[in-house]
Amino acid sequence: MVEEDEGADGREGFPESTPDLINTMKMQVLLTAVALVGAAMPVLADKTHIEHVAFAKGKSSTVISGKVSGGDTALYRVHAKAGQYLRLSLVPDKESADFNVYVPGRGPGDEAWFASATAEEGRKFTGKVEKTGEQTVTVFLNRAAGRKGATANFKLRVGVTDKHPGEHAEEKPAGGEVPQKVVDDCLAALRKQIGDKKMKVISKKRGEASFVVDVQAEGVEKPWRCFHDGSKCTGTEYQGEG
Repeated sequence: MVEEDEGADGREGFPESTPDLINTMKMQVLLTAVALVGAAMPVLADKTHIEHVAFAKGKSSTVISGKVSGGDTALYRVHAKAGQYLRLSLVPDKESADFNVYVPGRGPGDEAWFASATAEEGRKFTGKVEKTGEQTVTVFLNRAAGRKGATANFKLRVGVTDKHPGEHAEEKPAGGEVPQKVVDDCLAALRKQIGDKKMKVISKKRGEASFVVDVQAEGVEKPWRCFHDGSKCTGTEYQGEG
C-alpha cells in the first residue's frame, strides 16, 4: 500500500508556496472593499428648487426673486384653469438664463409648451391654458454657463388672468370721471409691488367695464398701468420691457 506524500507543513495536497493565489485573494478583497465604499457614497446631482406660486388675496400676479447656479434648476408650479391665461416674464442679470413652461403632467425632460431660448418672444410668454392643473415653469442656465459653474439672479413675474392681458388695453373709453378711490387703490397696489417710490398719475380713464390708470414711478423709464373694476384693483402691468 502506497501512502500519499504530505507537504512539509503536514497539510495534505496543499502546495508548499502559493504566492499567486494569495495575491489574487488580496486583490479580490480590495476590489470588494472599493465597491462597498463606492456604494455607500452619496451620488452628487444637480439641485432642483421647487416652489408653489400663490397670489395674494385679490391679486392675479406676483414677482419672484431667485437664483440658479451651475446645472441647478428653479422649478415653479402655478395652478391655472382651462381657459385662463398664463403670463410670464423673466428678467435675469445674466443672458445665459432662460425658462421653459410645461403643461400639467409634464416637466423637465418632456416636450416644453414654451422655451424662451428658442422663442421669438424671448423671455416673455402669454398662453391660453388648455388643461386645468399645475403649470410648471423652470428657470435654468444654458449648458455652457452651467458647466462653468456660473450664477444668475433673476426676477420672474407670474400672472394668471381670466382674460387675455391685451384685452385690457383694447377696452374702449367711456365718459365720466374716475373716482378718487380708484386712483388711491391703484397707487396702493403699485406700492405693494414696486415699493414706496414717488409716483405720479399721468392718465386715468373710464372704460366700458373698468378703469385704467397710468402711473409714472420714480426710477423707471416707462409707466405702470393699473386696472380697476370699480371695487378693487384687478391687475397691474409695466408698459416697458421686463
